[in-house]
Amino acid sequence: MELNIRLATLDDAKDITEVHCSDVEKWVRVKNNEKVEARYEELTIAERYAHGGPWMSIETCAIHLNYLLLAKQYPIVAEIDGKVVGELEVYVGEEKGLLGKTAFIDVMVIHKDYRRRGIGREMIAFVRELAIKHECNTLSVWPEKDAVPFYEKCGLDKIAYEIIHATINLEEIPYRSTKFEPQDFPKSYDTLKGKHFISPRIYSGFAIWLKNGWKFATINDNGVYDAGYVPKFDAAYVIESLWHKKKEARLLLWLGNIETFPRVLEELCIRARKLGISELHVLIEKGLYDTIKNLPHRKIGQEVVLFKTL
Repeated sequence: MELNIRLATLDDAKDITEVHCSDVEKWVRVKNNEKVEARYEELTIAERYAHGGPWMSIETCAIHLNYLLLAKQYPIVAEIDGKVVGELEVYVGEEKGLLGKTAFIDVMVIHKDYRRRGIGREMIAFVRELAIKHECNTLSVWPEKDAVPFYEKCGLDKIAYEIIHATINLEEIPYRSTKFEPQDFPKSYDTLKGKHFISPRIYSGFAIWLKNGWKFATINDNGVYDAGYVPKFDAAYVIESLWHKKKEARLLLWLGNIETFPRVLEELCIRARKLGISELHVLIEKGLYDTIKNLPHRKIGQEVVLFKTL
């Protein structure tokens, strides 16, 4: 068995799709508000996307890879005897706080037929060398819960952030005039990297800023999208409806002064409600959770971001 790990190219889109699709046990589509089993070939691109994102179709996978490569980021594949059996994506960027300049592992999938052979560990080692080459301070990841022991064995055994996922019920927040006078959302990440990244804290600030501009026709159509920079609060934000739940939205937020978070969040909740959003998702550091307890909300779950100092 000859294992080779290398940077991916657009020519790998078909093989990467096959790796990600190996995780899907059953393909379904929604018919009359019920999920019914279907063949892969019967599904639309959007229906395939619903099973796991852009990697579920060659078409959207190629677009996603193109975005990554044009942004000079790092899709990585593992091959055994010339066959692609794993894919990992890493984003290198700076942010204020503990992680500093970090290589953030956003995605890692090994084909189901090639797991437990040490491939994932070798891919992490490859990324570590890449991060050192780019003079990163840390290597970081938001792992699925059952993957935490794997990453700990790979050396990412420190907790950077404990995160609370909560949804705020905007229908219980009364209308009032807001103080926001937003300007255009920053087109350069240089404007944001010196600010505190607040939500969704499960990502690196750079990765989420970059991916925020990546859109797919039919999938990102017809939703709410509101973004801006508010000089009064030194706050940059995005309110973006979930593509499969248009009345729900996630909040992306950067702040110059973290102490303004309660005030800024309240203003953004009112703004989101006026845009027709009923629930606003925030994923914030555990230490900030107390500041939202006066808002009508429910706690969805808890996450962690792990890291390793380089």
